[in-house]
Amino acid sequence: MVKLSQLALLFSFCATISFVTLVSPTRAERQHVYSTQPSALSPLSQDELNLFGLKLITESYQIRSRVEKPSGDAVADINSDAVKAVMGLYDDDALIQRSRLNYALTKKTYVPNYTGRFTVSNVAVSRTSETVLVVSFDVRLPDRVSLQSGNIYSGDTMPRILVLRWNDQDGMWKIVSHGDFDAPRAYLCGANKDFMPEKSAFKHEDLELAQDLWEKVQTSSLSGHPETMQSQGFQYVFSSGERKTAPGKVRARLKKREEIKNVEALRSDDLLVMRFDSVSPMTIDGQDVEASLRPRLVTFRHDTDGQWRMNAIAVFLVTAKFAEDVKCVGQ
Repeated sequence: MVKLSQLALLFSFCATISFVTLVSPTRAERQHVYSTQPSALSPLSQDELNLFGLKLITESYQIRSRVEKPSGDAVADINSDAVKAVMGLYDDDALIQRSRLNYALTKKTYVPNYTGRFTVSNVAVSRTSETVLVVSFDVRLPDRVSLQSGNIYSGDTMPRILVLRWNDQDGMWKIVSHGDFDAPRAYLCGANKDFMPEKSAFKHEDLELAQDLWEKVQTSSLSGHPETMQSQGFQYVFSSGERKTAPGKVRARLKKREEIKNVEALRSDDLLVMRFDSVSPMTIDGQDVEASLRPRLVTFRHDTDGQWRMNAIAVFLVTAKFAEDVKCVGQ
């Protein structure tokens, strides 16, 4: 168990971190923060919890930064130890939504990118249960490149939202859902820029449950009581940066019931992760959102009172479109 005195040492850093790690740590060092047990978080204030989240995300990008950059022909070792270390951060039932895909990735179809340098900021952490964390933050990845397609990403500071669950067997926090708002802007010369990851299959009963829950979410929103479908610690993030990280004013509202498409869902014990596409009849801070078909990633939890409620939503409203005629970028 990590003691509070040890946590105090973890909190001796600033609110924004930017660096590249040059020395490969041992496995224990790599997962020092990820192995912080849930009981150690209970006494923390919100500021301390956010600082813990910053350390958690920083450790994650330190691990990601050790993945080797692909060469000009986009050949990369997707089975390297560095890639495997990144994959170890994810739950076996994880669902990952990237901005330019109209389907989600699972642990079987997800391959991490080369990231290199990183800057993490604006970390907000909430606990929806003793063993579930929601973490939203901004990150800038100026060197990010896909190992499979050779796509070069924007390099802009973009938001992320994660739901993590404590895994007793591995003794660490693991990512269950991951909303990734970054988008490609170019590609490496010789790369397979048209590469698309494999689609996954999902259980019929999980899809039915997800669609039923989203109907209830819409009903709660349209009736003026969205909080009935929101768990304690509920967070959402829009790709344009608006977010909800604490109780307060309702900023996002549905104007009418929406039609959802391309629904996928994966249940794992008391968590259900759902993704879909929708032309959102929604307002944020009273302003209409863009009327385009965009992805959403929603994580529900089956609470102790027997009700399913949302823990987190990633809303991809300003999704960048990869330009087919953009010039390739040399090494």
